[in-house]
Parts: sequence; C-alpha cells; structure tokens
Amino acid sequence: MAERVYGGADDVIELLSRRGAVQVVEALLGGSLTERAVASRLSAYSASVVAQRVADLRRIGVVETVPENGDLRLSADGRRLLGVLDALERWAGRG
Repeated sequence: MAERVYGGADDVIELLSRRGAVQVVEALLGGSLTERAVASRLSAYSASVVAQRVADLRRIGVVETVPENGDLRLSADGRRLLGVLDALERWAGRG
C-alpha cells in the first residue's frame, strides 16, 4: 500500500481519530520521551499501536525526533495542534 499524504483537515481529523493518536500527543505534553516511555504511559494500547500512531504523527509533522538523543517531542505544529484540541474540547463540552 502506498504511503498516504495528509493535506486537508479531513485527513488530519481522520488520523487523530485513530486509536491512541491524541493520547500520544498528550503523553508528549510534558516534554520529550523515548518511544518506549510513551508506550509505557499508554498501557491501554499495544506497543505496535503506539509505534504506528507515532509514525502517523511524524508523517504529518506533529511529532519529531530530538536530534541529540533520539527522543520524541511535539514539533512546533504539534504544539499548535494542542490549541486546536483544547478549543475542540471546549466546544464539545459546550452544553
């Protein structure tokens, strides 16, 4: 299967709706972590699901690798995404 290219909001929303995607983003809120540490924090998901979500989030530029140590962290786009997710959460709880 060819690698999918994410371009529009509908593609990003579809990716974020996958099991564990938002949880990976939330796990990286506090700073950089190894992929193993992310998987440990997300024990409700298998390591393979976490690895796939990390790969998905890397592909759309939300997660990046820290050059000095190989840890994962939110990119600038990932940090901007947090604001969007916060706004969506507020909207969802509106009534």
